[in-house]
Amino acid sequence: MIAATLLAATPFEDSPFWNPDLPGSFWSVFGILLAGTAVLTIAFVVWMVIQPDEPEHDTTELVDRAVGRERDRARIISRRLDADAGRADTSEPELR
Repeated sequence: MIAATLLAATPFEDSPFWNPDLPGSFWSVFGILLAGTAVLTIAFVVWMVIQPDEPEHDTTELVDRAVGRERDRARIISRRLDADAGRADTSEPELR
């Protein structure tokens, strides 16, 4: 019985939150923003499709040099760890 009374006396019927009466300028601004978002999304998708999968210039030499440097660095670190643990000779200059 109390629930029926509360439901019958809803103060939300005339509330602007539940019944928005928005001016026409809002809908035009909303439409422009929506259209801009759609255009930018389509442009981004087209740009991603056009992008090449591989770079235009050959990067094999750069990759080979970087891999060589990283392998040398990893080898030195491994030897330093071995020297710190007492498993290698520490008389070499690069291990000090």
